[in-house]
Amino acid sequence: MAGTYLKVLLSRFGIKPSACRCNKRALHMNAMGNDWCEQNIETIVEWLKEEASARGLPFLRTVGRMLVRRAISNARREAERAKDTT
Repeated sequence: MAGTYLKVLLSRFGIKPSACRCNKRALHMNAMGNDWCEQNIETIVEWLKEEASARGLPFLRTVGRMLVRRAISNARREAERAKDTT
């Protein structure tokens, strides 16, 4: 679910998927899981950098890492909540 949460965080800045690979990559992140996302933060940050460049947006790797970490944290928290309700 980290991919879904990353999309939510980016949408708060007005950045939404369009004719890009964003949705496909978000689904890939979700399918691979939070641990994979954490182990591959630099790959995901590179995806964000590529998309920012394609859209003509400024990009800071530090901010990209922060957003990915926050998305992973949110996904893990949601998974814990789901466990507690079952």
